Amino acid sequence: MAKLIARVWRGNYIESVHEAIASVYDETGKEIFCTGDPSQKSFLRSSAKPFQAATLYTSGVAEKLQLKPEWIAMACASHNGEPIHLQQLSAFLAHIDLDESFLKCGPQAPMAFNYGWKGERLKEYGPLTNNCSGKHTAMLAIAKALKLPLDNYLDYDHPVQQAIIKNIGKYGEIHDIPLARDGCSAPVFYVSVSVMAKMYLHLAMGSDEAMRQLFQIMSRFPYLIAGYGRFDTQLMEAAPGKLLTKVGAEGVQGCAVRMPDGRRFGINLKVRDGNNRVSGLLLITILKQLKLLSDAELLRLQKWQIIPLKNHAGLTVGKIDGQIIE
Repeated sequence: MAKLIARVWRGNYIESVHEAIASVYDETGKEIFCTGDPSQKSFLRSSAKPFQAATLYTSGVAEKLQLKPEWIAMACASHNGEPIHLQQLSAFLAHIDLDESFLKCGPQAPMAFNYGWKGERLKEYGPLTNNCSGKHTAMLAIAKALKLPLDNYLDYDHPVQQAIIKNIGKYGEIHDIPLARDGCSAPVFYVSVSVMAKMYLHLAMGSDEAMRQLFQIMSRFPYLIAGYGRFDTQLMEAAPGKLLTKVGAEGVQGCAVRMPDGRRFGINLKVRDGNNRVSGLLLITILKQLKLLSDAELLRLQKWQIIPLKNHAGLTVGKIDGQIIE
C-alpha cells in the first residue's frame, strides 16, 4: 500500500513526518490511486462548501434571487476577510435585506493576517470576517427566499440543513451521514476519504447544473475563494479553468481536475495528524505523481513544492517536502 508523507527537515535531518490518506477517482468512476486506507472516515470540514453551496441551485434560490456569481463564490469560500471579501459579503447580505447580525458563525479576526497580509488591525471583529460567513449568508439566502425561519437556520432538522444533507448524500453517493458541529457551528459531515474524492469527481465532471456552475464560478474567482498568500487561490490561478481546490480544517484538501484531453479527476486527502501546513504540498505531490500539472504550472507553484522553514531571525533552517512511497 502506497504512503503519502510530508517530511519536515531541520538542517540535513528529518525532524517530523506527516502522513496522509488520499483517494483519486477518474471519469470512469474508478479509484485509480490511493494511499493509506481511503475507507477511513473524517469530517469534510470546509471542503464541503461547494456541495453546501450547490443547494442554492437545487433549491432554485440562485435563479429566484438572481444571485451574482461573486456571491456564489463567497458561499464556497474560506475567505481571508480582506476588503474585497467583505465588500462582496455586505452586498450579498444587503441583497437579501439582512445584515451581519443574522450570521451565527461567530466572530473571527481576518485569516489574512496569518498569511502576511498588511491590512489594518482592529480591536474587535464580528461574524462578517469569519472565514465561513459566505456559506452562512448563502444558508440565510435560502431560508429567506423560501420563507423559512432565520433564527435557527443551523439546526440539523432545519429545512435548509436537511436540503444540504440531501445534497451531500447525492454527491457522495451515500446515505445515513453522521453529523457534528463545525468551527462555525454549521453541521459538518463524517464521510470516508474515498467519498470525499467521489464528491470532487462530480465537480470535475459537471454532473449537474449546480456542479457545472460551481466549477466555472470557483475557477473564475479564485481570489474570492481564499485570498492573499493562500494555497487554494494560487493553485487555481496557476491553472485557470483546469482545476479547482478547496481546503478544509484538520488537514483536508479537495481537488477537481479537468484535463484538456477530456480526462477528469476527483481528489481528496486527509493529513492524519490534522496539520494543515502540508495539505497543499501533498496535493501537489499527488498531481505531480499523476502528471496532471504542466512544467509551466509547476514553475508557478514552486513555493508549494518545497516549503522553506525559517526561524524568528529569518534564517532558513530547514524545509518540508512531499514523497510517495510505493
